[in-house]
Amino acid sequence: MAVVAGVGDRSVSWWREPTKDQWLAWVAGWLGWMLDAFDFTVFFLIMVPISREFGVPLTLVAGTVTFTLWMRLLGAFGSGWLSDRIGRKTPLMMSILWYSICNFAAGFAPSFAVLAFFRIALGIGMGAEWPAGAALAMESWPARSRGIMSGLLQGSWGLGFLVASLVYGLFYNSIGWRGMLWVGILPALACVYIRFFVKESEVWQENNHKRIEQQRMTPVGAAPGLSAATILTVFGWLAGAVVVAVALFFVLKAVAPTVLGGLVEPKLLSILLDDKLVGVVAAGFTPFVLPNLAALVRISIPTQLAIFRPPYLWNSFTASVWMTGQFLVYYSMIAMFASWLQKDLKLSPGDVALPNVLHNAVAFFAMGFWGFLADRIGRRLAIMIPAIIGCFIAPLYLNTTDLTWITIGFAMQGAFAGAIYALQPAYLTERFPTEVRGTASAFCYHFGAIFGGLVPPTITYLAVDRGMGFPQPMLYATIIGAVVAVVALAFSPETKGIKFTSDVQVK
Repeated sequence: MAVVAGVGDRSVSWWREPTKDQWLAWVAGWLGWMLDAFDFTVFFLIMVPISREFGVPLTLVAGTVTFTLWMRLLGAFGSGWLSDRIGRKTPLMMSILWYSICNFAAGFAPSFAVLAFFRIALGIGMGAEWPAGAALAMESWPARSRGIMSGLLQGSWGLGFLVASLVYGLFYNSIGWRGMLWVGILPALACVYIRFFVKESEVWQENNHKRIEQQRMTPVGAAPGLSAATILTVFGWLAGAVVVAVALFFVLKAVAPTVLGGLVEPKLLSILLDDKLVGVVAAGFTPFVLPNLAALVRISIPTQLAIFRPPYLWNSFTASVWMTGQFLVYYSMIAMFASWLQKDLKLSPGDVALPNVLHNAVAFFAMGFWGFLADRIGRRLAIMIPAIIGCFIAPLYLNTTDLTWITIGFAMQGAFAGAIYALQPAYLTERFPTEVRGTASAFCYHFGAIFGGLVPPTITYLAVDRGMGFPQPMLYATIIGAVVAVVALAFSPETKGIKFTSDVQVK
């Protein structure tokens, strides 16, 4: 079994160890993620003016973020499966083109319904970018410095948000919210670089070569195809998923009041037990239940569902819960922050942009630091430590209306809760073998996005409709998310120094 990315030669500097092709692949993932961030986060800065122009509630505008994030799961799972089959480059280029065109089209929307359609569709391209880009960048990188480069890769998201904040602060008064969306077409130019300068991952190429050899040795009659039996099998699994989701829904509705009744205030409990929220939770956990029930009655499990069965089941589950915690923290901290400053504190575009710019600038360098530290103390501790510290930083800027303290506190948070995402590319890709890496990392990452997507409208509902204001819901959700992430990591494997190999065996 060939080792492609190993420990490396420590007699040379870590930045000289990667080849030119490895650097080019990493830059491709870095660019894709930064530009993805620009097109997505620009919406956080313009939700209030969109609400005013179309005369719709801010809660409804925030709700489009939820559906955008949910559509990411569709794009991610499709891209993850595709990148495991045809390579990492093509899905990456397709994803960048998709989200660039959707953002541009949204700028011409004559109504809120049209704008919401394109912003929600944008989620497919967003979701498709991460698994392809992360796999291409991290698979190609030597294990010795994978932590720090993972931090810098993930930190490019902060740079994308930083650029969006700068464009907002400098040009919003001239170009308006539509112009902010039109600028989103520019990321499509990155596809030229990827097409002509980036090579396919060597790990994937070796794995694909072995898969082709294995298929050649498979009897013709055993080759899969689109037959009536295949179609019936797909519908059977879909029907089973619906049955399991419905059963989980009623189980949760029956059990949750007893479990949470003495722990949660009645008003909050009524929100948590809302049918729509319980339905999302039931649907989210259905993939972990259905394949294992099928296995009990000796039904063959499709390869696409292998990550929900042993030996991957526990790893997939803890990774999904970890990502849920991370997304809760991010969208509690970021999604409605600009709306709070605009709606409640009546700040100008420049004043709204400043703390966002500083937060994301600090987060970029902090992610590099925590990634560097992860190569020494391990992946889990390098995420858990800043998550815990972030819980104590949050009150500094959320329990005040003084812009100076808000700016200082939010900038500081960039070094802690704002940097817990540094190890996502490295840690998620290291947790799974090559054969399922794209699919597994895509699912786990965007499983968290499903629940993270509930945060913006929930916070807005509590702030506006329930009259709680933005700071307290943002604070509580940040702490809850951090606790969830830390607990999941405590039960997760350590992967520091792991080597990427081709795992298809030709018999």
